[in-house]
Amino acid sequence: MNSHCDVLVVGAGAAGALIARTLAEAGLDVVCLDQGPWFPAAEKPHWHSDWEWQRVTDWSTTVNNRQRPNDYPIDTQSENTLMWNGVGGSTVVYTAVWPRFRPSDFRKGVEHGLAPDWPISYEDLEPFYEATDAMIGVGGMVGDPAIPPRGPFQVRPPAHGKLSEKAGSAFDRLGWHRWPMPVAILGEDFDGRPACNNCSACQSGCPTGAMYDVSLSLMPKALAAGVRLIPNARVERIETGRGGRATGAVYVDRMTSTRHRQTADVVVLCGNGIGTPRLLLLSSDARHPNGLANSSGQVGRNLMHHSAAIVDCWVDEALDSHMGVINGAQISEEFAETDTSRGFVNGFTLHTVRHNGAGFQALGAHSGNRGPWGEAHHETFRKRFSRGFSVLVVGDDLPDPENRVTLSSDLVDSSGLPTAKVDYRLGENDKRLIRFGIERAVEVCHAADGFDITINDFHDPVKGYQPPTWHLLGTARMGFDPSDSVVNLWHQAWDVPNLFIVDGSSMPTGAAVNPTSTISALALRAAKKIVAEFSTLRSSTIGFLKA
Repeated sequence: MNSHCDVLVVGAGAAGALIARTLAEAGLDVVCLDQGPWFPAAEKPHWHSDWEWQRVTDWSTTVNNRQRPNDYPIDTQSENTLMWNGVGGSTVVYTAVWPRFRPSDFRKGVEHGLAPDWPISYEDLEPFYEATDAMIGVGGMVGDPAIPPRGPFQVRPPAHGKLSEKAGSAFDRLGWHRWPMPVAILGEDFDGRPACNNCSACQSGCPTGAMYDVSLSLMPKALAAGVRLIPNARVERIETGRGGRATGAVYVDRMTSTRHRQTADVVVLCGNGIGTPRLLLLSSDARHPNGLANSSGQVGRNLMHHSAAIVDCWVDEALDSHMGVINGAQISEEFAETDTSRGFVNGFTLHTVRHNGAGFQALGAHSGNRGPWGEAHHETFRKRFSRGFSVLVVGDDLPDPENRVTLSSDLVDSSGLPTAKVDYRLGENDKRLIRFGIERAVEVCHAADGFDITINDFHDPVKGYQPPTWHLLGTARMGFDPSDSVVNLWHQAWDVPNLFIVDGSSMPTGAAVNPTSTISALALRAAKKIVAEFSTLRSSTIGFLKA
């Protein structure tokens, strides 16, 4: 038994660390558990000559490729699940692109009725977008006509050079929107962190702190505020008491295999869109036979990832595509809104993407368009190296209750706990959307006078790809009614009022952009509410928090 705390936060990623810091700075006693270690900056592949090999093995973004003891395997034939289990969560190995959701993303029920409305609006979340940006340090350029007006960026965006100019001219030739991508990567020094050095190894883990990696930038501030962080603590179950309140959690110390109980007045679960439903299902008991907070039957359902595809091309000029921020030089929101004349609802964005390092380029960049092996290899490499770019299509997939997370009957993690089983497929609407998006990406490549244009459709059933699932959303969604959602507008579980679920799982819809900016804003909003209402939340007669 550990000493009691005011708030227990499960997960030290983008949401969990931000919540822990906010609560501790308000004077609450906070314990934060994470099943992984805190990786020192010196361990990141950036410092090693085989960094590209490490990126696809021990530092792969795909959990089933890494198979570290702090990971849990994913039981699936549907996808390659991308996540990082450790302090910092997936901010350790992501690309830190930082666009916001659009106002229409919060009201899909009104727009087309094939997805639910959020119980909050863009306007509700907008001040928290501004506040988290100011805390994190976001680089960009104000004045984007495709989104609502916003406050100033904290730093200039990183330089994107010739690649951005070449791809940008292609969008301009087509008459389509494009704008510098907002990124949580520093174009100049900020808050004690250095500017980006353009090494292009973002997804191998940034060791300097130029990229917003929670383990380097936020967690040290959380510890300074008094958070008690316990790494290598794999939570086995969240416990509840006689009145149905959450009382804390039981976790396994992975280093010693001993079990501990951490009690708390309030529990905040931040385990991502797969880890959160897995833990809720593992926490079933006599009172909650189908899993904790699951009287609606919605825990684990409505998994969303973003439909995705990448189109590669090469041009007859050097673009330095092996240098600089790897993803998101520019974003086009030309097709972000629903237009039913296209044959589908929802929209997509197009992102200009670099080709990574020399080894990655030799293997065909993002589409596997490899050069020949043998005498012609060097000639092909000289023709292509540093001369390519990609267009990433990011689609807004509809929530489907059959896309879901359950518990595996076969696989366990290194602590012997059942792992997550994932079933996911694209619906017909999403297939039409991604095909349309691929056609537009090919148009961009042609407009750039590209050659060797190659499509990587991650969802092509003929090629048998398992799509990379960068974003894990929707499996414990917020809503208006406890019959069809898991949490209310404050992320408060309908079934367990002192349990909060704050991560990608609580999103009712996924939008057509990366979610970390929105997850962070939601986390700050929830944390501020917990601070304001803590005396009520710790009461045995707790009710539901009002707007």
